[in-house]
Amino acid sequence: MKLNNKKTLILGGVLLVLFIFFSYWILVGSKNTVNKKDEQIVSSDNILPTVDSSVKVNLISTKKGEAVLSINSAPNGTKSIEFEMSYLVVNEDNSEGGGAVSQGAIGKCYEASNVWECGEPSQSGRKIILGTCSSGVCRYHNITGPIRVSLKFSGNYGEKIFTKEYKM
Repeated sequence: MKLNNKKTLILGGVLLVLFIFFSYWILVGSKNTVNKKDEQIVSSDNILPTVDSSVKVNLISTKKGEAVLSINSAPNGTKSIEFEMSYLVVNEDNSEGGGAVSQGAIGKCYEASNVWECGEPSQSGRKIILGTCSSGVCRYHNITGPIRVSLKFSGNYGEKIFTKEYKM
């Protein structure tokens, strides 16, 4: 009888371990399947075409912390242009270990006599502040490396993009 009890206990223990193992496997396996179903697949329909090479984009540094972004020969039928600039700046916060941090600027461009100018109005046209301003006091970024400019053109042709890196 003692031998039968031992066999029953061992068999029960093995079945319990198998039950726990398969329960865990089913639960973890089903979670991975759910996550895979929830992932979004980037469709090629979301990829925007680029503008043709006749479009000329100029980024010029006017003075410390300011730049002029202008677009010549925008595609016919352009109704609006949005810009995004991204760049690395020297991290002067020693508590964060120094190095570089990513910064940037975003905004709209406006048409002025067949040329599109981007940013906020200034005395000589439009400008983009590469830094932060508050109450008339500006703190300009110490930029390291190139500035990546991305433009989104919208018009009766749909949307097109332009991307290029500039050295300042």
